[in-house]
Amino acid sequence: MNVKVAVLLENGFEELEAMGPIALLRRGGLDVDMIGVNNEEQVTGRFGVTYSSVFPMNKYDFSDVNCLVLPGGPHYQKLDNMFVPKYLVNCNAYQPSFQFPLCFSYEDVVEKDDISRTVKEVVEEVNIFKYIDFSQNNAHGYDAIQMFEAVILAFAINGYASLRDLEKLCKYDIRFKFIMNGSTPSHMAFERFIKDKLAMPIEDIFVDINKYIEAHDVIDTEVLYIDGTKFEANANKMTFVWMKATKKFREKRWIKVMDRLSAFNKYCSKNNLNIRFSIVREINFDYLFEVVSVIEQLMAKNSIQVVHGKGKKKHELQRYQEAFKEDALKMFKYTIYSDIAGDRNSFSKTDPDATFMHMKYDYYNHTNVFKPGYNVQVGSSDGYIRHVYVSSDANDLRTYIPFMEGYHMAYGSYPYATPADAGYGSFDNYKYDKEHGIQLYMKYSGMRKEAEKKTTKNQFTRAQMNPNEEDKIICPANHEFTLVDTRIERRGVYPREIEMYQNEHCEGCPFKSKCTKSKKGRTIQRCRELESYKKEVKENLSTEQGKKYMIQRSIWSEGIFGQIKEDNHYDKLRRRGISGVKLEILLVCIGHNLRRYHTRKLEFQKNNKIN
Repeated sequence: MNVKVAVLLENGFEELEAMGPIALLRRGGLDVDMIGVNNEEQVTGRFGVTYSSVFPMNKYDFSDVNCLVLPGGPHYQKLDNMFVPKYLVNCNAYQPSFQFPLCFSYEDVVEKDDISRTVKEVVEEVNIFKYIDFSQNNAHGYDAIQMFEAVILAFAINGYASLRDLEKLCKYDIRFKFIMNGSTPSHMAFERFIKDKLAMPIEDIFVDINKYIEAHDVIDTEVLYIDGTKFEANANKMTFVWMKATKKFREKRWIKVMDRLSAFNKYCSKNNLNIRFSIVREINFDYLFEVVSVIEQLMAKNSIQVVHGKGKKKHELQRYQEAFKEDALKMFKYTIYSDIAGDRNSFSKTDPDATFMHMKYDYYNHTNVFKPGYNVQVGSSDGYIRHVYVSSDANDLRTYIPFMEGYHMAYGSYPYATPADAGYGSFDNYKYDKEHGIQLYMKYSGMRKEAEKKTTKNQFTRAQMNPNEEDKIICPANHEFTLVDTRIERRGVYPREIEMYQNEHCEGCPFKSKCTKSKKGRTIQRCRELESYKKEVKENLSTEQGKKYMIQRSIWSEGIFGQIKEDNHYDKLRRRGISGVKLEILLVCIGHNLRRYHTRKLEFQKNNKIN
């Protein structure tokens, strides 16, 4: 008997609950037809996918249909009431779901306030089809939506979830069994999904989840609290490369190369060989490989055999060939190191994107030495992580502008204020804020020393030698500094005018030994534009609003890092490379935001219930 199935479709139907059963039924050999209940030949699903090959209902013969399938979605009740009684003559009606054996008891088994419900709510509303191409999935592969939901739920529950953790959760946690419909993907299945499907669009998904939360919770996005922390990389601590040492080794090696070239030229002249190499002053490993090639040709021409081992004497040409080859390889290695490091002063051979940074604790030697790591910048509003920037730069100053550019690219606007500590206050960052309408609430280095009372111990510091009301700089001996030079500094992002002042009364001054060691006298650099920015910062931070911002910054920013690092025991990265680290950090941040949203939602429901 040929079993015939009719699937009733109306615009807005749940695509997963229609296409999944259709594929399974056709794979089982059943004859399946898609019926447009509004007499159309094309039907569009809930997420905007249009399906053709649809039979209009007014032209379809239901007399030989054995089973009706009604996919879920907002129109399920209408389909159930209008069409099932009319056409349920020789057939059975069935409303499918991907969670066939478990969905019926999900409401009874899982607590009403469980975080899995919040995760399902967010994942179902965020359209990840915009970013992930599911068309390349194998027919026997796991459902990508279920995999994504399982990954996000694991990070929301645990803070961080390894691949093995995901595998165990799908086996033993009832919530994951519901999500995966009883499937138990292996850790490698999750690895392939995260690497192949989530690596590229994870930033866009992170932003979309934030926008959904913003639409369903009260968040003051005008204020972005910024702070940074260092995460230890998944790299061997002893595989460091210091560029200062590399530069020294490279220069010493080239001196040896030039001496060896001179010696080889003398050898060729002594043995009447018509070969002479120029003494190149500029370091060039390609030139050394050319020297090695010429010597090898000369050895082949003179039938000189290459020998190795104890008791075998090497020919002098072979010695030169091996020495120059070693030089070439060394110079090549130093060049590769320079390319990898870029403008950094170090990197790790295990993870070349990681830079050696000074961290607070060293579990190897229990000392505060350097370890390979990444600098992670986080911008938060009302406890939600709004933006993340992962950098190999150990200095926070240079991360602020690219951080804000990424924020603007993600949300299309700049915040009103970005309260931050003194690690971010600089001329370039202040200038950037002024150009983009951001109020100055970032402290600067030396701000606390400027606020100190002037004493005999600190009166000679630069922080205590500020211009007076007459715009003159006076030293502790009551001598005025004189303007001697003005120049334009262009080393930063923005050019700035620097004024150089010198005190001409240092010779014979009784305070000279305490004030300066320069023979020319004490000099001071001054940037008037930077002084105006610093004055604005102090005025802003002295207001009640400014004090509130700095208190909130310590609560939100430091609190987020405390939850991630201490509460969730996540202080060392698992993935390598800056792209893998960014993927990992963003998943952790998504989990943090979902926990925060879930807690706030329960608080709102509780307060409304009480009221």
